[in-house]
Amino acid sequence: NASLKTAHTTLTGGNWTLVLPTNVQRTYLCIQNNVDAHSIEIGFGMDTVPPSNGGLHLVGTPVGNQSMDSTFQFSVAPINAVWCKSADTHDHIIHVVYDD
Repeated sequence: NASLKTAHTTLTGGNWTLVLPTNVQRTYLCIQNNVDAHSIEIGFGMDTVPPSNGGLHLVGTPVGNQSMDSTFQFSVAPINAVWCKSADTHDHIIHVVYDD
């Protein structure tokens, strides 16, 4: 009985951006990168400290393309903080679907 929420999160200038804080109740997470053709990196860690090493890479697609290549649905949702950063230095919007 999950109640899904969606968020449009802006990743700023190639820096790690906190997408979701730690939540032990989380059971679903999907990240979609279909607003920009640049790839993003997804990392995990604590609420106040960005990841210190690399994470998962998710390709980007041009605006509006609904390709599954630009979507990552976690088979087991991480309960720790979720961070993302873009592969380039301009702001970058991603879509997040979750059930915190």
